[in-house]
Amino acid sequence: MMGKTLICNVASYSNSQWDQYWEGTLKRRNANLGTFTGQNVMLMSAYGLTKNLNVMAGLPYIWNKSDGGHFSRQEGIQDLSLWLKYRPLKAETSIGTFGLLATGGISIPMNTYIPDMLPYSIGLRSKTASIKGIFHYKIKGIYLTAHGGYIRRSNIQIDRDSYQAGGKVYDTHEVAVPDVVDASARLGYINKYVQVEGFIENMTSQSGDDIRRQDMPFPTNRMNQTSLGGMAKVHLYLKNGTFFSLFGQYGQVTAGRNVGQARMYTVGIQHTFSVTGQKIIM
Repeated sequence: MMGKTLICNVASYSNSQWDQYWEGTLKRRNANLGTFTGQNVMLMSAYGLTKNLNVMAGLPYIWNKSDGGHFSRQEGIQDLSLWLKYRPLKAETSIGTFGLLATGGISIPMNTYIPDMLPYSIGLRSKTASIKGIFHYKIKGIYLTAHGGYIRRSNIQIDRDSYQAGGKVYDTHEVAVPDVVDASARLGYINKYVQVEGFIENMTSQSGDDIRRQDMPFPTNRMNQTSLGGMAKVHLYLKNGTFFSLFGQYGQVTAGRNVGQARMYTVGIQHTFSVTGQKIIM
């Protein structure tokens, strides 16, 4: 949580690569695709309206390509996301500090990108609404954070009169995109100067079909994945009471369905300060 009047701005770069993917439950390679690379630059901000209520926003620029040479690179601004985070409970006890938090948000496409040229598409161009519950426990710098959430996705429109999905032909340009349940658990250590953690993350579609044999992915596909990884962050304090943080994260998709077995890394910088000029104490 950002305390009241505190603002945190983040700029990050992410890179994801894979040369194997799951076609349904079948793991395979595709020489026509080769190695797929997805990259993005993300700008995010969080502001403390009160010590227990934050507002957040994020906007990524994405570019996707592969070395197979059959499709052109796709790139552009993707979706604007807005969230509210609320902390209804923070309890300090003799066995540690407990916290319960909730977030709710929406995302809106900011570009008329092509959603059905997967995996090159920079997104699904679906409007979303999400809700998430978070549990946090900390004792002597060691913490455990777990969350579970639901993402509701709107139907999308594609530039064709019909399509095939789930063994049926649909004579329409409107496509239903599966909703998603996501969850994670993080175990780490934090003090005034450093933070390190390991994590497991899961995303599970609530409906959908599989990629047809020898075909491209499609927005109706059931895209599930589980990832393992770690993160490290260093805080650098300035004399004016603000601070910068440098962070890096690495993850690996270990299981999936209709997704690539990706290796992912992120690096970024974070600047935290008070709009009233007060000194920040971690």
